[in-house]
Amino acid sequence: MSTYRRFARSLRNANDIPSDVYAIETMKTSLAQRPSPQIRVGLDEHKQLRKATPADTPLRRTLVWVESLPPRVRPNALVRQFARVANLIAATWGDLEYFETYMGSLLIDERGTRKGFPPDVLAELQALEVYRLAIQGNEPWVDVSKRG
Repeated sequence: MSTYRRFARSLRNANDIPSDVYAIETMKTSLAQRPSPQIRVGLDEHKQLRKATPADTPLRRTLVWVESLPPRVRPNALVRQFARVANLIAATWGDLEYFETYMGSLLIDERGTRKGFPPDVLAELQALEVYRLAIQGNEPWVDVSKRG
């Protein structure tokens, strides 16, 4: 490799092997001149990019959590219609910070494109939120897996 390459690119030797650093510099200019292609991913193609699909059926842990709740706040319609959401609420129930964050993401539409929940499910979500905040000090159900 020529020692003068950095300063005088016109003095390249035919036997020089280009290093990655110099190849990247020359590629930058050619890439900057090319228009970037628009990537359009359809809904079906996007689903295939996920590593795993969320569980659409209530997990055993979720059913145990629902049974531990008082009958007036049991989210039966939520479990029937949106089992994936119920699974995540059950998973975050033991940690108030995670629970509040997740409930906020469910109840507040920041994207402006959501359809929203049916009225019965929305009422159950709001009742769960009020109940969880009311029992903040004395937890009737604690996730056993978080204990050390």
